[in-house]
Amino acid sequence: MKMWQSLITWFPKSWGLLATALLLTACEQQQLIETQIVVVTEVAVVAGEPQVITRLVQETAVVTATPPPSIAVPQTVELDLAYLGQFPDIDPQQGDGNNAAHLMENLFVGLTNFNHQAQQVEPELAQSWEVDATGRVWTFHLRNDIYWVKALPSNSDSSNAVSVERVRPVVAGDVVTAVRRACSQDPNTPDAFVLFIIQGCEQLNRALDANIDPSIVGVYALDDDTLQVNLTVPAGYFLTLTTLPLFMPVPTELVEQFGSDWRDQFGQFAGGWQTAVNLITSGPFFPTPRDAYGQRVTLHRNPEWPIRRLGNVDRVNILFMDDENDIFQAWQAKSLDVSLLPIAQEATMLEQAPQRMTLVPNQTVFYLSFNFDSEVFRDPAARQAFAAAIDRERLVEAVFGSTGALPMRHLTPPGVLGAPPIDQVGGSYSPDFARLKMAESSFGGCRNTPPITLMVSSADLSLLQAELIRGMWVDELGCPEEQIVIEQVQFGTLLANTRRDAGAARPDIWELGWSSYYPDAHNWLNDLLHCQHSENRQNRPCGPIDEEIVQASTLSSLPDRAALYRNIENEFFDGGGIIPIIPLYVRGDVEVVQNWVRYTPATFGGEQFDTYMIDADTKRLERSR
Repeated sequence: MKMWQSLITWFPKSWGLLATALLLTACEQQQLIETQIVVVTEVAVVAGEPQVITRLVQETAVVTATPPPSIAVPQTVELDLAYLGQFPDIDPQQGDGNNAAHLMENLFVGLTNFNHQAQQVEPELAQSWEVDATGRVWTFHLRNDIYWVKALPSNSDSSNAVSVERVRPVVAGDVVTAVRRACSQDPNTPDAFVLFIIQGCEQLNRALDANIDPSIVGVYALDDDTLQVNLTVPAGYFLTLTTLPLFMPVPTELVEQFGSDWRDQFGQFAGGWQTAVNLITSGPFFPTPRDAYGQRVTLHRNPEWPIRRLGNVDRVNILFMDDENDIFQAWQAKSLDVSLLPIAQEATMLEQAPQRMTLVPNQTVFYLSFNFDSEVFRDPAARQAFAAAIDRERLVEAVFGSTGALPMRHLTPPGVLGAPPIDQVGGSYSPDFARLKMAESSFGGCRNTPPITLMVSSADLSLLQAELIRGMWVDELGCPEEQIVIEQVQFGTLLANTRRDAGAARPDIWELGWSSYYPDAHNWLNDLLHCQHSENRQNRPCGPIDEEIVQASTLSSLPDRAALYRNIENEFFDGGGIIPIIPLYVRGDVEVVQNWVRYTPATFGGEQFDTYMIDADTKRLERSR
């Protein structure tokens, strides 16, 4: 009788001869054909003695399935935001306010783009341009690979559009349509006057004849890819204007068919959602239908956008809310990536997470303006003394705390093309210099001046600020407090009484503010301070500096313009400068930012969502905690 025990060891082997059989088509499942050699070790008991017998057995080849290589599914990177207020009008020639700016910036291509990080104009629809020898004729050469696209509802859920179809390329004629309608009276375009340097624009805008031909506006499509703009004067700063929504193209055929209602032809989808059937867009993102209440919109990355993106955002989810505290609470709950910080929460955030706070200057500078007809301030030494006696850092700290504003030594604020660094140009607080200049003045000291009227608005903040500044003049210049009379009036009265023709109603000095219409130093130094091109409320006589301002405006080279503007700022605001006004501070908004977000905030116009970088892994991890 035999007793058998088997110890079996498997040695799978893939033979090279079978390699070609493993090359399957992409749509087939890959298989592996193997021949298995079985080593059988047998222990037999023969005549009472164990005998070890080893033999090889070749089994029939078997077919095994090989798992396909793993394919990483790209993760959708989402940016979650909320803005205060309602869903805005997104017509580039009609939309107004911050909410409109944010959407227009991302839904429509610009003729050019303002790079907020570099603070310079860069190509967008226009890939290159040149200006002729007169400085008045600009020619833009456009890309031919930017398209009008239309959002398509998905088959599975008609409330979400996740793809687009091309409608047609964006062409020069669409820019012509945009600019001419901005210059016309219908629609009533906000700030259309900034385009009045274009030939015929002002004439069309102010025409009494409603049937005037819009072709009088000097903007022409030489062909689909070439745009020409004729100006009334040489203007290097014109290039900055081309970054504005006023130059964003609109679809000519829809404007011709529907007029100002071209983006408001609604169609209904299931689930209570609606979208504009005729709304076609051309920017780095396209919108999905928004809900019937207009409180939510989602922007998707436009797959047809050909320009390299600096960020990684695929989808932007935007809520429109009525309470800034609700927005902040959503940020605290990590539902939002960025939020404005309510003033009431600033102290707590400064204590708990100051690294999450950032001040975004909003290009509104507040200043004190001198009356050059004043018996006191017609004296340049008196103006220099009163300016040098103001401690702007202490003023900002007292009025706004450590957030809310930045002290300014010169006029043009951060984020404006051609603005010098905030702490390098202009005069600073210097009590000794202030007393020296006051002693050099025709009065020999502040006690010898006639009474000085400081006129401010009726706001409590204006009164607080005026009292603080008067206290500095008392402390540093020795002015008797009663000698400086603070007069509070309604804002309309303040504007009326500071006009050049207001006569005896004009105060000696007053407070006002100025905001950018476009982010260029020309809008500040020329439009606010030039002796003839501005209102010149100071009634400052013309001088060589006004010729420099004009010269700067004609230069097409940004470095040359910036250098000249820097010199002009010093001539105006250095300690021994002309000092037509005393820049005090630039206001700003405090934002709180999650640690997974990196971006350069827009100090003018809309946020550029295609520049945001989101660390999606960190965001997901933080939200799961």
